[in-house]
Amino acid sequence: MNYEKEYEQMSESVKKLIENTETKMFKLINDYNEMIELSDEYENFSEDEDNNNFQLVDTVDLSSKFSELSDYLEDYTS
Repeated sequence: MNYEKEYEQMSESVKKLIENTETKMFKLINDYNEMIELSDEYENFSEDEDNNNFQLVDTVDLSSKFSELSDYLEDYTS
């Protein structure tokens, strides 16, 4: 068995999974935020979250979370 080839295949599959999941997650959050922003309630948006009937989801740090996952194989392969 060619373990190096198997590792490369597994690594590539994990990379694609992480990339696809990040893309889907970003789209889901973005779609949700857009729905809120288009709603009538958004006109009454308050910086005080307790005064809102909704919450927006910030994606500012999302990519860094997936970057950490992407580094996992490299960091933990002995």
